[in-house]
Amino acid sequence: MPKLKVLVASLMLSAIAAPAWAEFPEKPVTFIIPYGPGGTSDVGARTWGPFMEECLGQPIIFVNKPGAGGELGFTELAASAPDGYTIGALNVPNFPAGTITKPDAKYKLDSFAFLGNIYGSIVTINAKKGGQYDTLEKLVEAAKSGTNINMAVSNFGADDHIKMLDFMKQAGVKFTFIPMTDAATSRNAVMGGHVDVSGNSMTEVASFQNELQTLAVASAEPRPELPGVPTFKEQGYDVLGGSNHVIGAPAGTPQEAVDKLAGCLSQVAADPEFQKAAKERSLLLNVMDAKETTEWVEKESATIKALWESDPWTK
Repeated sequence: MPKLKVLVASLMLSAIAAPAWAEFPEKPVTFIIPYGPGGTSDVGARTWGPFMEECLGQPIIFVNKPGAGGELGFTELAASAPDGYTIGALNVPNFPAGTITKPDAKYKLDSFAFLGNIYGSIVTINAKKGGQYDTLEKLVEAAKSGTNINMAVSNFGADDHIKMLDFMKQAGVKFTFIPMTDAATSRNAVMGGHVDVSGNSMTEVASFQNELQTLAVASAEPRPELPGVPTFKEQGYDVLGGSNHVIGAPAGTPQEAVDKLAGCLSQVAADPEFQKAAKERSLLLNVMDAKETTEWVEKESATIKALWESDPWTK
């Protein structure tokens, strides 16, 4: 009997001394931004970042990985360890367009687990303030007369490129697209007079109206963030929308980590203080949970594939 008591006591002490499994996350989380500083992806991530850190109880390390219209960042995220400690922005249409138009892309739709979406963006077309193209009508007239119009876009297959393809088709004109490394570079190119016009999101140009002449915004109604700027619709062109900034992790990330990250994203999106900060930075909230985001990405990918197959854009 004494031996039995000793054994029981020993087992109890072992159970008490055994370390409990720690909850995810136990260390900082890295967030890959596949574009340079100043673009919508960068501004948005750094806006929700502090709220996400509070929910996770760990710091978030933001890493900008610009290049090839986001492809470098998408590729790095896909190749990262699927442990929940590396997540990133997966812009749509940019990232699914890459899987469709680039056979050598090192990522596919199923390379990622989609955690959710908090915000999106609306495309605009912009010229340099004080330049010759101060209205959309003048730009279209110049293009129809044979003037070569150079347009900076963040990359082929990006939201600005696809929306401008739609606009050109409706207007019966052609521009020469100049792909940039990211949206901020595209905006700076037109402000510096290096190109005639640029395609950018509203978030990327709202704070630069002293240097830019925004000719149209792809929203259903005029936007308060861009006073006096007409919509494409008001000028006779049915051009609407832009992109969503989906947040994802490498495929194979443990469900515990996926659930925690997705849950925190939903919590952040519902926080009134975050919503206030987003409004101040001209971010357009478009909240979707993990399931809704996954379904939406698959649908958008099918739409982009059909567009590419019917009329492939070329460099």
